[in-house]
Amino acid sequence: MNVTGRWWATAGIGVVLVALGIAAGRPVALLGAAGIGAWLLGAGVASSRLTRRLVDDLTVEYDLTTNALVVDATATATVTIERPPAATVTSVTARVATPPGVDGAETMRPLTLKPEATRAETTGSLTFPTVGRFEFPSPTVDVDGPFGLYRTRLAFGGAPTVTVTPRTPDIHVGQGGEKLRSAYGEHQSDRPGPGVTTRELRQYVPGDDIQRIDWHATARLAETYVRETEGETDRQTLLVVDRRRSMAVGRDGERPLDYAREVGIGITRAAIARDDPIGLWTVGAGGPTTSVAPGATTRVYARVQTLLYGLTPAESDGSRDAYPADRAQTLADRLNSDSSRFARTLSPYVNTPGSYASLLREEPLVGAVERIRNRSGREGLIVLVTTDAQPTELREAVKTAIRGGGRVLVFLLPESLFEPAGMSDLDAAYERYRSFERLRRELDRHPRVTAFELAPDSRLNAVLEHRRTAQEVSQ
Repeated sequence: MNVTGRWWATAGIGVVLVALGIAAGRPVALLGAAGIGAWLLGAGVASSRLTRRLVDDLTVEYDLTTNALVVDATATATVTIERPPAATVTSVTARVATPPGVDGAETMRPLTLKPEATRAETTGSLTFPTVGRFEFPSPTVDVDGPFGLYRTRLAFGGAPTVTVTPRTPDIHVGQGGEKLRSAYGEHQSDRPGPGVTTRELRQYVPGDDIQRIDWHATARLAETYVRETEGETDRQTLLVVDRRRSMAVGRDGERPLDYAREVGIGITRAAIARDDPIGLWTVGAGGPTTSVAPGATTRVYARVQTLLYGLTPAESDGSRDAYPADRAQTLADRLNSDSSRFARTLSPYVNTPGSYASLLREEPLVGAVERIRNRSGREGLIVLVTTDAQPTELREAVKTAIRGGGRVLVFLLPESLFEPAGMSDLDAAYERYRSFERLRRELDRHPRVTAFELAPDSRLNAVLEHRRTAQEVSQ
């Protein structure tokens, strides 16, 4: 409870009376000052009681026309104050604020409910130019006490929360150009997984858990075989999103990172619908940039969604992208086939035993996946979202993810379909897509890996349709 200007004016009169009484020896003036003091004190007590009663009867609502919209959209905000007729003895003023990143705060004027009124309402127009989750502060209410001597300010009522999403791109999720209706969200899987009932025997592949080797079948068939069992997919989702330079190719709103965001949000919503734990890691040029430990709480879900909505390309430090493992291996192969003096000089530096594997482990994506798998063990499904820009690093990351019986879901983006000039030559675009598809099929061939293509629907259809037309003409 705060005092008003009227209180100070009244208190000033009391001070003057005290000074006059002392200076002139007039006891009557001192009695007058005492009366003013008692009146101010009584008014304070009455104001406190009035405020408590009013709070019990007052209703303040702060609403928006929607709590979910796309970037640059506008919503109408409404503030309403209401009270019963018995409480109409003083004026009430409500003020609302907007969080940073929201335009139109000037349209939300203070709303005053006069002493004789029971209801008041005001509206404003708010625009959301930024992607993210916005929590509005509660309205503040000023209650004037009797005689206008005191004013109480308090936060009152609830406030809206708004989620602003990017404009949805024309997204394609599928395999081999065929679009899937749903690529995530189901626990049951037609792929074998860790369980109890043996489903089939298959040949051992690098990365399989040696504890699942069927030694009887191995001895009988003279080749190493492992048991596949029936089971559900892991309920814990470990989402890894690449945000390096290759994810920033193209125009704003049509970059690989924009498509990765949509997939990440879809996976998060599926986890929320089933109360499943989910964690998030984003990877930059120097390794993990942000992380959310797996959890199934409202706080974790909100944190993951907020990070995904605000996802932007990571700043490159130049050290990682300057010499990736792919180029290191290419250089080593070229030097091995070159008999020049220059090649013989450089060859020991790139062919040192273990140097190539060491380079791979130092790659940001591989290092991030290794750290996640070491923490989670074989539990949890790693969901990897990245481009085909560095296939050798990707293969190593997938190999790390499935180590010890783990499972991985890969959403792979063809870099060629995002480049601004990538559609100028559709024949060349198709050949690059074929290379991409060979990589995707190679990854998908492993029984514990599911690899999907994630691409702009219109561009992918244009490339495939051009190829079909060319084949028809040639026939």
